[in-house]
Formats: sequence, structure tokens, C-alpha cells
Amino acid sequence: MERMLKTLIIFSVITIALSIYIHDPAFLGQYTDYMSIYFRDPYKIVVGYPYIDYPFEYTPLIALQWTAASKMALYIFSQGHDSLTAITRAFYIINAAFYMLYLFAIYLIAKKIDASKVSIALAVISPSMIYYLFYNWDISASALMAIGLLLMLKGRHYVASSLLGLAASIKIFPGIALLTSVLAMHREGLGFKKIFITLAIGVSAASTPYIALLLLYTPALFYIFNYHSNWYCENCFYVLFTSDIFDPHFRIASIVLMISIPLLYFMYIYRHSFTVKHLSITASLISTSLSISFSYVYSPQMNIMISPLYIVLRGRKPYLLLLQDILNTIVMILWFYESIISGSLGIESRGPWHRESPIQWIAFTRIVLIWLIAILIARELKAGRSSRSHS
Repeated sequence: MERMLKTLIIFSVITIALSIYIHDPAFLGQYTDYMSIYFRDPYKIVVGYPYIDYPFEYTPLIALQWTAASKMALYIFSQGHDSLTAITRAFYIINAAFYMLYLFAIYLIAKKIDASKVSIALAVISPSMIYYLFYNWDISASALMAIGLLLMLKGRHYVASSLLGLAASIKIFPGIALLTSVLAMHREGLGFKKIFITLAIGVSAASTPYIALLLLYTPALFYIFNYHSNWYCENCFYVLFTSDIFDPHFRIASIVLMISIPLLYFMYIYRHSFTVKHLSITASLISTSLSISFSYVYSPQMNIMISPLYIVLRGRKPYLLLLQDILNTIVMILWFYESIISGSLGIESRGPWHRESPIQWIAFTRIVLIWLIAILIARELKAGRSSRSHS
């Protein structure tokens, strides 16, 4: 496995280099959310503070990353680089650091569960990882989630839950990994007191950044909640059932489904696969992926939080996820050419957000592939238990 680690490090260098080439203003300069924020007010973005000096819709721990990046950017700017280059390269440093933490966590989990080499490699150098590593902040949530799940496997439940909670405070979906990990503790026969403390630590870690923001600067917290409560259906399957991407009914439905479906799925596969070794991490990762698939907002960069799923997949399933990953990357590559694509197909499209757009056909197909992988995992685990019961 030491040889595998060296290979993964080489893959990580390739991933970082390709992602920089895709997004850096000096090369292809493809869109990133960093650029979107920067161009609102370049001067304030670099010298000011999020929430206070300019609106910032992202969560508190992302605001801390942004603040750290802006201060690094001031130094890079002082070395003769322009401010856009400075802020983007500051984020290369931060995201690359989280990516390396993610890599080592994936390697150690894979070593513990005896994952296939193909699955390990794809978890590190997937198409979405290459394209979206320097696009948003999902790698920080994915890294903390991966470390948390690794520590859960090692039985260090309290530290693990705190990291899973912090991951959930950055992006909500690792909260499913926290809940399923706690449920797994119950099924594994651990005491109620330990389970309760583990859950309490995780919930506290997830909520503390928001409580701190409430106490330090209350308007910022209200701004975040108001902003996201009015978000549109972004690459979600609910768009198939409505022509209004701001339909509040589907937003409510998504909240219910993105929590209930993963938890019901988790309980189903635990019921049929209780004796499977290391089932908890498989169940947590596929449940988290299902939660993302049922979300009202499934931004393509969220696949970075799905990437750890590769390591628990075997047979044809890693390649199904690879296909899903490729489609997910194509969504953003084609996004700004949607009018040309629709026109060439003779489609009257209102834009890439709407159900008649070929972009949404691609986005929906990647969701269906997650559901298919979940079904195949459930069937495989159920079949495995059935074969053991007859042996």
C-alpha cells in the first residue's frame, strides 16, 4: 500500500495542476465561485471582511477560509501580482491543503477496508475532483467528512463526530454521515450514553459556528438563511415537475426527502446486511450521496463530497460512478454554451436552469445513476447476507 500512497500523491499533483490550468486567469480562466464573489467589489473583497464589509452568503467556516485567503492575497498582491490572481492563488493553497488531508484520509480508509486500487485512484483523481477542486469550498467539507469517517472506523467516536459536525457546518450533507454513523453505533451495540454524547458533540460542532456568528454579527446569520431560503432549483430533479425553478413547494419537499430517503435507505440496508464488515462507512457514504441527489440544489461541485463513495464500490459500480462523474463535469463545461446547444437541437430553451434544456437532461441522468448505484449496493448486500444464511 505504500506504493499506492506514492501513486496517489502523484495523482494529486496531476489533479492540482490540471485544476489550476482550468481555472487560473493566466491559463484557461474557467469560471469559479471565487471570481463571482471577487468581481462584486474587488477592493473590499481583498482588504475587507465577509459579512461586515460586503454581503457573503456562505457559511461561517467558509467565511474564515475566505478571510484567510484574502489576507494571503494581500501578501501575494504586494509581490507584484494583480488582485484577482492573488485571491485565486491564495485559494489554491487552502484547497490544496484540504485536498491532501482528504487524500491521506481516503488512503487510510481504503487500507482498512481493503478497497480496490481502481476505486482508490478514482476517489482522488475523479473528473469532478479535477474540475471542481478550485471552484468552491466543497473539498474542505469532504476532507473533514473523510477524516471523521476514518476515526469512526477506528472507534474514536467523539473526535470523529466533532469533525463530521464541522463538515456539516460547511456544507450540510456530511450531517447525514454524522446521523448514519450514530445509528450504526446503536446497531453495533454501543451504550445509549456513548451514542448520545457522540451525537451531541457532532450537533454542537455543527451549530457552534452559527451561534458564534449570531452573537458576533447577527445580520450576517439572517442574510445567510434568507439567501438560501430563496434559492432556485439548481440542477435538481424537481425541475422535471415544474416550470418555476423558484417553486417553494419543491424546496420544502426536498428538505423532507434529502433527510428521510437516505435515513430510510440506511435502515433498510442495515436490516438486511447487519453482519457485513465495515458496513457503516458504505452506508454512510451512499446515504450522503443520496441526500445530495434529493437536494433542491445539486451544484456540480458537490460531487467532491460524493467522491469518497468510490472507495467502497466494487465490480462495475465504480465505473457507473465514473460515468456519473463525467456527466457531472460536462454540466459545467457546457453551461455557458447552452444557447448554442439548444439552438442546434431546435429547442426553445429559457436557459440552462430549465427542464427543456439539454444541460438539465445531463444533470438528471447523473442523479439517476446515483439512485442506480444505491439500488445495486442494496441488492449486493442483501444477496451477500442471503448467501451466508444458506451456507
